[in-house]
Amino acid sequence: MARQRWFAGKTRRITSVVAEDGVRLGEATTWIVRVALDDGTAGRYALPLRDATAPDDALDDPAFCRALLALILDGGRVAGAHGEAVGTPTRAQPARVGEPRRLTGEQSNTSVLFGDAIILKHFRRLAAGVNPDVEITRFLTERTAFRHTPRLLGSLEYRDADGAWALAMAQDLVAESRDGWRWLLERLSARDAALPALTRLGRRTAELHLALASDGQDPAFAPERITPADVAAWTAGVQRQLDAARGALGGRLPDGVAPRVDGLAGLVGAARLRHHGDFHLGQTLAVRDGDDWVLIDFEGEPLRPLEERRRKHTPLRDVAGMLRSLGYAAASAPAPGGWEEQARTAFLDGYRTAAGRAPFLPGDETAFTRALAVLEIEKAAYEIVYEANNRPDWVAIPARGLVSAALRSGPAAGAA
Repeated sequence: MARQRWFAGKTRRITSVVAEDGVRLGEATTWIVRVALDDGTAGRYALPLRDATAPDDALDDPAFCRALLALILDGGRVAGAHGEAVGTPTRAQPARVGEPRRLTGEQSNTSVLFGDAIILKHFRRLAAGVNPDVEITRFLTERTAFRHTPRLLGSLEYRDADGAWALAMAQDLVAESRDGWRWLLERLSARDAALPALTRLGRRTAELHLALASDGQDPAFAPERITPADVAAWTAGVQRQLDAARGALGGRLPDGVAPRVDGLAGLVGAARLRHHGDFHLGQTLAVRDGDDWVLIDFEGEPLRPLEERRRKHTPLRDVAGMLRSLGYAAASAPAPGGWEEQARTAFLDGYRTAAGRAPFLPGDETAFTRALAVLEIEKAAYEIVYEANNRPDWVAIPARGLVSAALRSGPAAGAA
């Protein structure tokens, strides 16, 4: 397990693995295991294994994958010793079901394609409660007209006395699409600024937020007014992240970045709502060579608790995340001079035009600009900590982004 890309405890030593249950499906069993680490923490994982002398991943077995998809689409139930796996289809029906083929190069989950019509995502690290990827995609599929995320066909949960644990979800596979990050880097390498495509991406992002704000009755999705207490809590969170970045940089922030943050007050009275939560170019698909976009993976930052990932916030957090992703693209490809600022403008123009006077936006331009800059500070500070721990040679990219965001946040940002 420690060698698997989806295993979250690579920096710790495994002290025990306990099989808590097994759900039999065809010639394989999905084991629900608890893994304890030497720092005293433990996590629950799903291990689908074929019957064999040596452990063999069942997601490489076409017969098991077909049975797993049927369990989801048919709303089936399979009992284990202490719990059961339960499939829940949506009203959406797949166009067709092709032969299964496992994708390679994945990280926190494992995906299987069924021909050119369906993708099944199998969760590896389990968390009790409502999975936001399943929840948001089901909401968009069944209760909105937004069609720029793949339709959810159904989901699978393991249920026991401790609650419900998301195991898998099946969605439409988007034809003629490319990973948005790789697509943009290729366009920049070909000396194409791709600005019209980024304007379309901004428009689709705003349409997503409008769709997520469209149901005022469902407590899980109904927009709520941002209060001074919200702003105070969010500002404290940004401050904690900035302090962590300072520590990662050896105790000193870059020149031009003040030690204190302030700039979210203009959000009071606007709406907070569900949003993507981990939005960047890698969470998009460029369709027909950038003619349109599809937005994917609503799981949120996978290391954060489910409760935190499901909290309502200003959707400008998604906007800030995408702007930071454009900054990474500018640093990772031979972008022409001034491209990052042009790309930011193109994306924001599309977003602002489509959002109009949406209730989740602050009432004036200054409040919008300053709030967005503070959220970029938060994201860049998070990136600094990540890069310091994983790719130290990349720290300069978010450090530059932190300085730029600090300049945009206005003279009052950073005031004690």
